[in-house]
Amino acid sequence: MKKLICAAALAVAVSGCVSAPIKTVGSANELQGKTIVLSEYAKPDFTAMTAGKAMFGMFGAAAMVKAGNDLVAKDGVPDPSLAVSAKLAEDLQSARGEKLLPNNKVIAADDKPSTLLKDYPGADLIIDVKTINWMYSYYPSKWDKYHVFYAARLRVLDGKTGNLVAQAICKGDPTDQNNPPTRDQLLANNGELLKNLLQKAGDSCVKVYEKQILNV
Repeated sequence: MKKLICAAALAVAVSGCVSAPIKTVGSANELQGKTIVLSEYAKPDFTAMTAGKAMFGMFGAAAMVKAGNDLVAKDGVPDPSLAVSAKLAEDLQSARGEKLLPNNKVIAADDKPSTLLKDYPGADLIIDVKTINWMYSYYPSKWDKYHVFYAARLRVLDGKTGNLVAQAICKGDPTDQNNPPTRDQLLANNGELLKNLLQKAGDSCVKVYEKQILNV
């Protein structure tokens, strides 16, 4: 219970304050022809925020996380970070001649550079994309309308030392603000719209990362 409450509190708070220092690759030569490997994490907690549960404070927050995790499991909602990582790897191979090494489906225990070096040895660079927050929430002024929030962090780590090569945060709300869906619409057909919006958010993150810090 304590873990769920803490996770829910963080998810709600972080939606407006996700940040990290931006570090940009100095030149394309820093990535040219390098071997890369993709990190992978266990699926993070998803927060399903409704007005009814929000009324119950931290106990309601824990219920929101449980409801979100149950939804993700039932409908098979994918963590966008995996698609973001795969697309970055594809584009880096095409633009810079990097070679993607298999990560053998290893799930990292945490995001410490020392852990990632141990879990994914042998590459020049580790492409580390991690979902920081994903959730849906009602509009405070329209309790029957919902929007989706997504935030992820990209780090490029030196595969030998763990030193930070590049870093950025991507966050946003892919929902059509002029025509937001109801909760039923968002979750209909096994969460089809929710999945589409999260994919849209992930695609936006790829563009941000490639333009702002990777020089692709």
